[in-house]
Amino acid sequence: MTPIRIVVFAAAVIAAGCSHDTTTPSSTSAATTTATTTSTTPTTSEPFAATIAVGGAAFYSFNIAVNGTVNVTLNAVSGAGVPATVQLGLGIGTPAGVDCSVTSSVTAGAGTAPQLTGTFGPGSFCVRVYDVGNLPAPAAFSLTIAHS
Repeated sequence: MTPIRIVVFAAAVIAAGCSHDTTTPSSTSAATTTATTTSTTPTTSEPFAATIAVGGAAFYSFNIAVNGTVNVTLNAVSGAGVPATVQLGLGIGTPAGVDCSVTSSVTAGAGTAPQLTGTFGPGSFCVRVYDVGNLPAPAAFSLTIAHS
């Protein structure tokens, strides 16, 4: 075989090995994995009442046994010179020494429906109530924490 024929033959073999198939498969399948986390509705209700100073805060720790919904309802706010419509900060988080490290929060006035709701797994949690800058005097409050 001559050197030119060897080169042509080698090129043909390489070209055949590198052919590009442009056909598209008629169907594909992929494995799908779905993780399901079950969340339970609140079965425990814990009251929390305290007084916060102007610019102050208070928190309450509680434990959750299973994945579930946590509802925080600010039931009442009162105090000398404190309007009934005053709004306070509400937060859910984890205890951090002598305070609560909030991961979810809202500013809300007292009412009958939950103002703050979240889904949390088992563990230690806390609710923090704080002045958002509009308290004219110390305020007493009461709230309910409903959880699993």
